[in-house]
Amino acid sequence: MSVDLKILEETVERAVRRALAETRSEDLKILAEAIKVMADYIREGFKIFDDRFKQIDDRFNKIDDRFNQIDRRFKQIDRRFKQIDDRFNKIDDRFNQIDRRFKQIDRRFKAIDNRFEQIDRRLSTLENNVKYLMNAVNELKSAVGATLEDYTSVWLSRWLEERGFKCEIKTRATVFADKPREVDILCLEPLVIGEVTTTIRTVEEAEDEIRKLLENVNAIEKIHGTKHYAKLIAIEVAPEEVAEHLKKRAEELGIVLILGRKY
Repeated sequence: MSVDLKILEETVERAVRRALAETRSEDLKILAEAIKVMADYIREGFKIFDDRFKQIDDRFNKIDDRFNQIDRRFKQIDRRFKQIDDRFNKIDDRFNQIDRRFKQIDRRFKAIDNRFEQIDRRLSTLENNVKYLMNAVNELKSAVGATLEDYTSVWLSRWLEERGFKCEIKTRATVFADKPREVDILCLEPLVIGEVTTTIRTVEEAEDEIRKLLENVNAIEKIHGTKHYAKLIAIEVAPEEVAEHLKKRAEELGIVLILGRKY
């Protein structure tokens, strides 16, 4: 815009100078002076316009600067939001970790519940065993000459009846297997073999009794061609430590243990 004004100004000035130089009459000289005044006025007007446009350019530049500042502020805001997003992601991760911990705790509580259910079942079985033994003792209290094998036979009969079996149980039987074997308790259908003893004083005696039972079971299984349904040991009295050893071994070997008094 300023270049155009300069060219116009120079053109008008040349025209005025030429008109003044070539003027021969007073009227033309006056007209030339008027044109010069008009040219000055126009030049001044264009200068004013040029200044105004320059001010407008300055204002636009300031507006551009403001927009640049706004852009920078938005970028800062974007960075802040990104930081906030990152922190929320970390919080989500922490909550996921907490959820996993709670799931682990739930699994552990479930395992504990299962253990308690197993304990309840074992206690229920133990209570039934004690009940059957007490019933057998009560029924045979008045029996003259009754032995521990007889008590155990009555208990085993009731134990099998509850499981749907009715068996004629033999006591102090001799079985001809690999050699003649003395078996304290014997039921053939289902096959149940048991050892009965009044007292076991040591762990060694307990292991001897268990070994004898297992050997009888293996031998009788071979001659009958069938697996045993149950094997049992009945003991009238045993020391506390021996009783605990017998309980542990009976659980390991799947032996039904009938234990009387501990001391």
